[in-house]
Amino acid sequence: MVLMKKLNLDSPATKGDLEKLVTKKEFRRELGKLVTKKEFSRALAKLATKEELNQLEQVLRSEIRLTAKETKEEIKEEISQSQSQILDTLDKFLKELEVSRQERTIAAHQLSRTNEKLENHERRIAVLEERIPSSP
Repeated sequence: MVLMKKLNLDSPATKGDLEKLVTKKEFRRELGKLVTKKEFSRALAKLATKEELNQLEQVLRSEIRLTAKETKEEIKEEISQSQSQILDTLDKFLKELEVSRQERTIAAHQLSRTNEKLENHERRIAVLEERIPSSP
């Protein structure tokens, strides 16, 4: 477009003034770039209505709630499985600990009996040694 130098805004524009601003060819070319009413109507028809947007919002909210609920259930299940594994492992450990305690109790009792027998044998040997005369 041609730039205007200085306009006299007090007087009406003449045909010459208008031709200086824009030619018919330029005007038609620029006009052709604009959206027509028909094109605008088609584009507008493709857009969702408020009602459709509200319905979509409700569907999305329901999906989000459902997904959150499913995720919560999955997390609960994973925690439950982990807890079961921990308790199973702890159970095995506690059983081994109990067996170990029982074995120590048995070993302590056996040691006590062995010590009693040893002391008994030492006393008997001492008595026998006292009875036997010593050699010159």
